Amino acid sequence: MSDKDNKLPRHGVPKGARRVQQELLYDPDVATPSHAEYSMTMACNKATATLCTISKNEGNYPYGSFVTYAMYKGNPIFLISKLAEHTKNLQADSKSSLLIAEGGDDNPLALGRVTLVGDCNKLSKAERPSARSIFLEKHPSARFYVDFEDFEFYQLKVDSIRYIGGFGRMSWVDANDWFKSEPDPLEPYAADIIEHMNEDHRDAMVILCQKLSKASDTTDATMISIDRYGFEMSAMTNDGDRPIRLAFDNQVSDSDEARVEIISLVKRARSTN
Repeated sequence: MSDKDNKLPRHGVPKGARRVQQELLYDPDVATPSHAEYSMTMACNKATATLCTISKNEGNYPYGSFVTYAMYKGNPIFLISKLAEHTKNLQADSKSSLLIAEGGDDNPLALGRVTLVGDCNKLSKAERPSARSIFLEKHPSARFYVDFEDFEFYQLKVDSIRYIGGFGRMSWVDANDWFKSEPDPLEPYAADIIEHMNEDHRDAMVILCQKLSKASDTTDATMISIDRYGFEMSAMTNDGDRPIRLAFDNQVSDSDEARVEIISLVKRARSTN
């Protein structure tokens, strides 16, 4: 199943007493990252994950281990020791998967995660220089052992992708969509933008919810996430906290561009009767 044309908002189940009956308070066709884009952004943003291999010594049971990784041509690569249990497993059976998960203080089941499934094999000598450069950029501390003889680069060639963005938001991402997608360029700036908006501009977000969505009874609002296409807010209404997503007029790639787009939306909201 592909997430092509997916427009599901990045929110959990709305809070409130009438969850099933609650209507969506914003345009369902608002520009939203696809599940492939969400997955790729998460994979490129994280640096550690759980590698699952087929145990060679324990009756072919799945064996999970903590690893560091970097993304290389859309596939995760690992610098692993020949002595590691997962390396021995891969040498016997290349079937594997990598679970990458978001962290945070929220309900862990409401946080995002992606599982990459495929065959994991040692990279060729020709690819090692490129892999070495990319891996060390992500993990500079690996310089200490990257050239040890007992360490090798392995690559999990992604064949299947399972994305879960929280309650009710999940899909098997099409592999072609995965390899065509790019990580969100706003990701490095998102946390600072969200903190700034929630500390200094909640009044502006209330106006945005009141005027540019159906949540006209909004009394308070907080920004939940932001990406190249737009941002999500949690609006306090008479029915409790409700998700609101608004799109930018233009895609953004840094905090300055995001600021321009947010100001444009606020000006539009304030001029709306």
